Amino acid sequence: MNMYIVLHTFKKTPQEFAEAFTDERMTEFARAMAAGQAPAKCTKTWDPTSHGREDYMFCLWESENPKNVEAALDGFGLLEYLTADIMQVDETDWEQVARAAG
Repeated sequence: MNMYIVLHTFKKTPQEFAEAFTDERMTEFARAMAAGQAPAKCTKTWDPTSHGREDYMFCLWESENPKNVEAALDGFGLLEYLTADIMQVDETDWEQVARAAG
């Protein structure tokens, strides 16, 4: 499975996004991701808006290809509120590198 970091900027305000994506709707999203009910799986989200940064959000996805990430975002209505710059990435686990080096 490939990994993708998705850089999001807001098409609407973060407040409008929060009003549209209530706790109930986010729980639905989380359950769908955990159950594999979308064409791609979002595993992590980093949202700095509560810390004064309202320009970006970042998500980590697992997917066969970037089109599936976009389809999953669109399927949950997220593309109405967020852009999606989808970048395939490789992950380095620095603790694992240190352990392997001895």
